[in-house]
Amino acid sequence: MLGWLNAGLVVAEETELKALHQKEPYVSWDQTASQARNLLKFPSVDTAKLEQIRATLAEQRAEAYQLSQDKSVDVRWLEAQIKSLGPEPQDGESEPEVIASRRAELENELATASAPIFLADAAYERANLLVGEVDKLIRRQLTEKLLDKSPTPLWPGHWGDALRELGQYGHQVRAEFQTIRQDADKVQAMTASILPFAVLTVVAVLLMMLVQPWVINRLDRYSHSLRRKSHILACDVFSTLLRLVFPLLSALLLLAAIGQLKLPLPSAQLTIQSLAGAALYLVVSHWLGFLIFRPQVPEQRIIHLDDASAREGIHICQWLGVFLGLIILLTAWKGDYAFSAASSAFFTLPVILFGSWLMWRLAQLLRKAAHRADETEPESEQASHVSRGVLNALVWLMKASSVLSVVFVCLGYDSLARQAIIPMVMSIALLAFAMVIYYGLLNFISRIFGNTDSPAAADDAGVSESLLPIVLIVIIFLLFAPALALTWGARVTDIAEVWRLLSDGIELGDVRLSLDVIITFLVVLFAGVLLTRWIQYVLRNSVLPKTKTDPGARIAIVTGLGYVGYTLAMIIAVSAAGLNLSSLAVVAGALSVGIGFGLQTIVSNFVSGIILLIERPVKEGDWIEVSGHSGFVRKIAVRSTRIETFDLQDVVVPNSDLIAGIVKNMTLRSNHGRLVVPIGVAYGSDLNIVRQVLMDAAQKHAMILSYPAPSVVFTNMGDSALQFELRCFVRDIKEFMIVKSDLLFDIYQTLTEQGVSIPFPQRDVSIKGLESLVKAWGEPNGRFGAESGKEGGKDGEKEDGE
Repeated sequence: MLGWLNAGLVVAEETELKALHQKEPYVSWDQTASQARNLLKFPSVDTAKLEQIRATLAEQRAEAYQLSQDKSVDVRWLEAQIKSLGPEPQDGESEPEVIASRRAELENELATASAPIFLADAAYERANLLVGEVDKLIRRQLTEKLLDKSPTPLWPGHWGDALRELGQYGHQVRAEFQTIRQDADKVQAMTASILPFAVLTVVAVLLMMLVQPWVINRLDRYSHSLRRKSHILACDVFSTLLRLVFPLLSALLLLAAIGQLKLPLPSAQLTIQSLAGAALYLVVSHWLGFLIFRPQVPEQRIIHLDDASAREGIHICQWLGVFLGLIILLTAWKGDYAFSAASSAFFTLPVILFGSWLMWRLAQLLRKAAHRADETEPESEQASHVSRGVLNALVWLMKASSVLSVVFVCLGYDSLARQAIIPMVMSIALLAFAMVIYYGLLNFISRIFGNTDSPAAADDAGVSESLLPIVLIVIIFLLFAPALALTWGARVTDIAEVWRLLSDGIELGDVRLSLDVIITFLVVLFAGVLLTRWIQYVLRNSVLPKTKTDPGARIAIVTGLGYVGYTLAMIIAVSAAGLNLSSLAVVAGALSVGIGFGLQTIVSNFVSGIILLIERPVKEGDWIEVSGHSGFVRKIAVRSTRIETFDLQDVVVPNSDLIAGIVKNMTLRSNHGRLVVPIGVAYGSDLNIVRQVLMDAAQKHAMILSYPAPSVVFTNMGDSALQFELRCFVRDIKEFMIVKSDLLFDIYQTLTEQGVSIPFPQRDVSIKGLESLVKAWGEPNGRFGAESGKEGGKDGEKEDGE
């Protein structure tokens, strides 16, 4: 009976699925998929049709994904009912027939209710597959178009044909213009448009030649009169924007003036329309060149160049704008007239050569800046500007681009030559704009938040300044990465596909990583770390100083709280992001084995650091001796402890050595310590005076404790002196060298006043037969005198011979 019921439910489910297929949006999804499959059968299909069908597929894929993620109330209710029945029996186990039948009934109902979700999942996977195939075909077509070869423009036989086609194009434009002149209405309209053309042209010229310099000069003078840094920065930013706004307005006025002429020339329509893009490139290139090279303001220059080289750099940027404008006009010109492939390559050759020459000159200029950056001292003001490594990389890329573009255009690869140089020029422009924003933000932050007086604030500022450039670089890179990808040939749909992958996420086992999951994880983790740091700050500066705990205990409490807070922040962030890490249990087990073998030393040091913080046999500020090193403990970290020796050298000791090894801590219980001062006096000295002098010196010193009382011990009767020891206890053993020095000064002065001498080692040396040796040396004909005479005679003979 139960089997019949299940069979009937399956038939009902299939019927409902068929009915769903006959409804929207499933019908339109199926139709779009059929159209896409039919287009993919023809590799030479038009790219515009592929882009259109891809946009439709992407839109329907998003709808299917949204539908598959939205569970209805019935589905959630049935899932809750099945969950209330408990887990399913394992293989070889059974459950009561009532529960089994109820489970089968609920699962069938759930399958029926989930039919729209199943269909949406299938439609999503199908659309995703078709989108990928369409993208492959589009990329294949673009690659083939990029590698399309035309006749080489270096062959002289093609030059005549190119000039002949150019003449034909000129005749065609002239014929169209003659046709316009023969039409009275068009001539009247052209005559009426001369006055607006002249007015707009004059206004554009006046705006560029008179108004802009006057306004910017007044603004610069006003900026020099200001005192507040924020006001000066605002004026500088406004002046920089005006240098872009005025040229743009002038270019727009000139384009409007050209539009007022009303020249209905079909053979020049695209060329006239492209004038706007060419003018935009001219203005933006001039503005970026001004921002990078700053010919009149060397202190704001972000590249190490002198004034002459800076002026040359801005001129190169302006000519690169001209080059991009020529590329736009050349492309539009080819659209206005059907030039042959050989003629197109011939006209493209000089433009590419011009752009390659400009790129090479700019590379040489940046190479000079790289050498100047290497010679600049790191402490100088400009050492924080563009580094030599970045400039050298740009120089290499620019030279490679200029050479490859020339090679490609000479071989006849017109499109490939453009792809080699135009994206590089655009990338340089984007990089220049990004550098302007980066250094501008750094300058803004240093001016606004750069003043600090307290050492703690200075330390915090140092940390912020060290992390701030990295954060800014990451943010700017994320903002400019899509534009850079589009520059090098990526399509807008490619950028949208990357964004979709980031939004939908990827499956890693049972864990799904998406952009919202990552953002949630980072935000919660950052909030937890920030809260932990705030609690540590409150404890360190407000709560613990009011208690009787010593500084070492305070540091241990704050550090331990930090470990606990960071761990809790990580756990809460993982939970808030919805990450299921149960599937990583096997990986965790493998890591535990690896930790047991390969990372046992690190784990041992970490555990030892925790023990040091809890038991505190060593605290920060203690004077210890360990592993042959003596000094003060400056920091107890997770893995190691830093000791500062008396020579101001830092010694990093693993925490395991402090736990497993022998450590001598001179300040564990207190700062008191014994000081022994050895003294030697001459034989015959009054021992009572010596004893009293030593005791008086110890009792007079403020750092000597009265209890335990100082004592004088007669230790030995040496070879040259009677040896005593002054034994006493000082209040702070860290100052033992200073106390010992004070005691020696006092003891020596007092003993000298009392007539007690400090002996030094003496030895008597006796020479056997000294009298006979002296007598023999004094005789004139003695042995020593005769030998001396012989030697003198030999020397004289040598001198005469010479």
